[in-house]
Amino acid sequence: MISSEPAGHASLKLPRRALLASPLLLLLAQAARAEPRRLALDLANSQLRILAFRAGALARLGHHHILQAGEASGQLLLPEQGLSSASGEIRVPLAALQIDDPRWRREAGGEFDEKPVSEDDIAGTRRNLLASLRAAEHPDVVLRLLQLGGAAPWWWAELNLQLAGVDRPYRVGLQVERSDETLRTSGRLVLRQSDHGLTPYSVLGGLLAVQDEVVLEFSLVWR
Repeated sequence: MISSEPAGHASLKLPRRALLASPLLLLLAQAARAEPRRLALDLANSQLRILAFRAGALARLGHHHILQAGEASGQLLLPEQGLSSASGEIRVPLAALQIDDPRWRREAGGEFDEKPVSEDDIAGTRRNLLASLRAAEHPDVVLRLLQLGGAAPWWWAELNLQLAGVDRPYRVGLQVERSDETLRTSGRLVLRQSDHGLTPYSVLGGLLAVQDEVVLEFSLVWR
């Protein structure tokens, strides 16, 4: 009987299931090799602020406050596909917070710009702020990304905020601007100091105080 196979070559037949599985295995291997895109916080082109508001019967004698991160470090890891496995962290040292720059207050307008703030006022605010935030025991605020979703230009994020050593979860909506080299994420969230075990600053039995709720406002550039 004459064989139809070329001489010296054995017939190789793979099961159909193996043939179908091969492309899938290749795709899985490629996905496993894909490294997330690593981005670092560009603080020079970013803005991370806390807005604190006066309270109490004598509130008109006090000021609203704008605090901005003078130092911060952060990284963001974005997967090649999708957002669900994204992770990241931002760390802000409280001692480097900048407070009540007159230019910021003019730009904000409204009640933030209704009366000047002296250097003595700013120094007093810094002293009282660091004490009320227990900065000596917990020198950093740490913000960690737990989950990311949505679709550009609108994402949402699940975050963990560690303030005064106490962790609390938050959800925030993000506006996103992307380019080949950079990513900008902007948003706001409201937090209560008391949720982190803190007592808002007050004097005169609460006649002049700071509201429990503060606003964390950010526009962050990553590259």
